Amino acid sequence: MARQILSLDVGSHAIKAAVFNQAFRGVELEQLRVLTRREIEAREDDDLSAALRDWVQTHALEGETVITSLPGDRVSTRLLHFPFRDRRRIAPAVPFEVESQVPFDLDRFVLDWQLLASEKAGAEVGVTLAPEELVREHFACLQGAGLPPRILEAEGLSLAHLARLFELEGPRLLLDVGHRKTTLCLCLDGQPVTARCIPVGGQALTEAIAHERGVSLEEAEAIKHRDGIFGGDGRTESPGAIQAVERLGREILRSLGSAGEAFGSDSALRILLLGGSAHLHRIDEFLSQQTRIPSERLALPQGELSTAVTSAGDPLLFGPALALAARATGPSSSGVNLLQDDLAPRLDFQKVGREWGLTAALAGLALAIGVCGVVVDGVIEGNRAKAVETKSQALYAEAFPGRPAPRSLVSGMQKALEDAERRADTLGVYRGNLSALDILQEVSSHVPKELDVVFEELVIDRRMVQVKGHSPSFGDVDKLRVALSRFEPFSEITVGDITNDARRGGRNFSVRISLAAGGGDS
Repeated sequence: MARQILSLDVGSHAIKAAVFNQAFRGVELEQLRVLTRREIEAREDDDLSAALRDWVQTHALEGETVITSLPGDRVSTRLLHFPFRDRRRIAPAVPFEVESQVPFDLDRFVLDWQLLASEKAGAEVGVTLAPEELVREHFACLQGAGLPPRILEAEGLSLAHLARLFELEGPRLLLDVGHRKTTLCLCLDGQPVTARCIPVGGQALTEAIAHERGVSLEEAEAIKHRDGIFGGDGRTESPGAIQAVERLGREILRSLGSAGEAFGSDSALRILLLGGSAHLHRIDEFLSQQTRIPSERLALPQGELSTAVTSAGDPLLFGPALALAARATGPSSSGVNLLQDDLAPRLDFQKVGREWGLTAALAGLALAIGVCGVVVDGVIEGNRAKAVETKSQALYAEAFPGRPAPRSLVSGMQKALEDAERRADTLGVYRGNLSALDILQEVSSHVPKELDVVFEELVIDRRMVQVKGHSPSFGDVDKLRVALSRFEPFSEITVGDITNDARRGGRNFSVRISLAAGGGDS
């Protein structure tokens, strides 16, 4: 079943919305919308909730899953290291560690954390704190607009979700140059490492131009977008605005320095610019020169999403909104949700019943049909088994007349077969059609009448005939061996155990006759 995701990037200059439709076939971008603060202030009531409600209804922006964020400069972040990696140990340890680092009472703040890195030596944990009052105000505003959020993140780390839509392999510094501030997020292969807000944005550049040229802020804004601030190509340079960007570059280097040497200027690190001010003429070139880190504007996503984004709006302007929407489309690289305790999202069972009622009914019908099929199969197999048993009893009675049928016909027939094999062994079936009686007859017929030998014992096995006897002379014993060897089935004849008989005189002897395999069928 399709699910609609609505993300709201609530900025100081405008509110940006992205609507995604998630279905079994994938995720599709439906629309991107902007509601400026000027439009809200132009309303008679100046009510943000009412303005959002009207805006949502006008553009059909309702979403089953609403996700938004708090401004990064209104929250506090901490990077903690623990000498263990077990989440069950980290969870209770985070509040104690944070409490020792902040000068305020944690009871008035909402705290959440996420695992940034895990190694044998321990774990790096990113902690986000926001005033509980601010969280409740933000939630109440959206709830009043009919948009109760299910996820409330903090600006900064949430930018890492862009890795779902854009190529962000290796170390990347996402730089959202907004209206009042710049938000940066340092990522490694799409995973957030650290985030920070710098109080330098497009508004500072506009004010610098207005002050230098003595024009209104509206005129300065138009000049900024038309000519930029860095001069060249017949454009006028704005020293005050350049100073603001230089400050931004210095703060970027400070943030990278605190993040570790792995993200230094000599690595594969790239700065990716987004936000409305990312369109500023030559800003990517200027930051590359100042920081000595390659800087470029965020490239378009690949595939069908690229066409959808460009046709719906400016991908740089809507970068944070796209990042928030991506959070709800699958496993999250940032697990922070500042909606906790009584504000935590709860399952609406009535809504689930409305959405999945038909599916559940069909599933129940399929289950009932399956159960009926099993019962019918059981009855059919039972009838078959009963018919087979009746036929088996008849066969047993025919094969063994007068004998009562055993409880287990298979076992009874197997036992009868074994008895028959034992009887066959007694009569003997050796080498095809030679029975034990046949072998005895052949032995008797091949003994010359003139030989003075007496057979005292004769043992016939499957492949062996053993004869024990008495003869007055050893020569007669040897003649016996030669005579018996003329019979082809007697493959090997051995005379042994020749002893003198003191009582009768003469010799006692034994003859072992091996029966050849496979012959004697004629």
